Amino acid sequence: MQLIPVPKKIIPLNGTFELPEPIALSSDFEIGPRLQSTLETFPSIELESTKSNSTSVRLKKTTVKPAEESYSLSIRREGVEIEAGTDSGFYRGLTTLSQIIQIKGRLLPCIQIEDEPDLEVRGYMLDISRCKVPTQESLFQLIDTLASLKFNQLQFYTEHTFAYQNHQNVWGNASPLTGEETQALDTYCYNRFIELVPNQNSFGHMDRWLRHDNYKHLAECPEGYEHPISGHLPWGGTLKPDQASLDFVSELYDELLPNFRSNLFNIGGDEPWELGQGWSRDIVKAKGKHHVYLDHLLSIHKQVTARDKKMQFWGDIILESRDLAKELPKDAIGVIWGYEADHPFEEQCASFQDSGIPFYVAPGTSAWNTIGGRHRNAIANVKAATAQAIGFGARGTLLTNWGDFGHHHFPPVSYPAIVWAATLSWNMSSESEFDDIQAINTVFFEDNSLDFAKAIFSLSNLINGFSYQPINRTLLNDLLFTSGEKFQFNLGKTNQEELEDCQTGLSKLLIHLRGSNAPSENAKLAKEELILSCQLLCFGINKGLQELDETYSGQTHLDTELQSLIKAYREQWLQRNRPGGLDESVSYLESSLGNP
Repeated sequence: MQLIPVPKKIIPLNGTFELPEPIALSSDFEIGPRLQSTLETFPSIELESTKSNSTSVRLKKTTVKPAEESYSLSIRREGVEIEAGTDSGFYRGLTTLSQIIQIKGRLLPCIQIEDEPDLEVRGYMLDISRCKVPTQESLFQLIDTLASLKFNQLQFYTEHTFAYQNHQNVWGNASPLTGEETQALDTYCYNRFIELVPNQNSFGHMDRWLRHDNYKHLAECPEGYEHPISGHLPWGGTLKPDQASLDFVSELYDELLPNFRSNLFNIGGDEPWELGQGWSRDIVKAKGKHHVYLDHLLSIHKQVTARDKKMQFWGDIILESRDLAKELPKDAIGVIWGYEADHPFEEQCASFQDSGIPFYVAPGTSAWNTIGGRHRNAIANVKAATAQAIGFGARGTLLTNWGDFGHHHFPPVSYPAIVWAATLSWNMSSESEFDDIQAINTVFFEDNSLDFAKAIFSLSNLINGFSYQPINRTLLNDLLFTSGEKFQFNLGKTNQEELEDCQTGLSKLLIHLRGSNAPSENAKLAKEELILSCQLLCFGINKGLQELDETYSGQTHLDTELQSLIKAYREQWLQRNRPGGLDESVSYLESSLGNP
């Protein structure tokens, strides 16, 4: 029986217990309003008003001071008992019980579980600013999934996708989250013991704002700059570090933060690429870039604390000049991010530990810029990040799922990293006994054949079999989306044999997927998403093979093939996501053949 995450201690007992329907629950204490609301998220459980021995599940308050989310779960012939000292502990115990019922049905094996997490915070962050804002229904489903995996923090990475009332020209085409929707999501999380943390980048990554004329006066470089990845941009990306910028973000905070219960707030602050190249050039020459950055970060911190929040911030700039970390207030929380298998988490965690600043460690799903994922890298990245977070006393981990350059990947390619992050952040010692394919199937598909879980890994293995392995992306992703000189450069990193081998593998996977039975709604959706992912990647291969060999036997009319793929992509996008951002995401595909 694969439970996710794997509990700390499982002791098999003799016998079975058959659950009645509905499941009657009682307690030896008065259940408060939050736990009462939480019980309603388990539709098969009815709360008994008495303490009758006929109830099948009993909640018992422990007399020993427990860890916040610890619980014990006992299934015996006479019934089920969950013992905990906190509401969150009872919820985690009920979550485990629900998973056992999902796997075993109503005839439960007798068992004793003692469980608690390794890390205080087990978070997930979804990028909703690179084109793709999920529908409200999709976000509710995501929250249910995270709750089943015992995540307890969620963030939506935001640049411009909150519907600020005075800034419609910025978010007008983005289908943003409204205040009312955010409050509903916050309550939904609260009832599942997940903390929805507000997230608004407030220094760098502000190009979605600064490209508009009425915000250019706030930019470090109003007329544009050279981005190290994207080349020349005709607008700024970083707010100038002055009072006008502080007044601007302060207005945003006043509207955003009241929609959240959390006392945390992630202000971003990463990658202020052009700091010191424009408005602040003279100040940076006099004080140094890192001191200018720190001074402005401290000013933002004052804005956050004035609103009774604790500031989270990305730690990349502070780590460039590590003595500066000691000047940060001790209630700020740094977030160390890194997305490759060999990222130096140990060195960076040691630096933050030495500074006395509390911190999280943020690995990634390795799904962005891939179409089909990089699951081996993702799993190694998650393992390394979690091990160092535990070893250096981090508050927790925050698994990131980015959407760089159009957010073209579909949710299933992120599933391996999600289940690994869930189980390792709860119980690092369970690594050797963790079955990720079975875990993905249990959480997402309920498919006895395991076809779709296996297909996710097969897809990733196929597209990462090239001799050239770029950082933070895949070669096929680059072949798919580039044209001209960039396409020729990428094509020079492979050869016809590698492309044909991958094409053969993808063709076989497509045949298998099309013949697979999808037993659940999510499996049906994932099936179509995986099929389209294979087709997009095959198109990238076709581009390469036709360039390498004019007599290539698979010669097709690329324009016609592309238009068919774009039509399918639009339809698939709208199954889970709002329409805002779709045209922009599609534009990357439309330009992949060098068309204007």
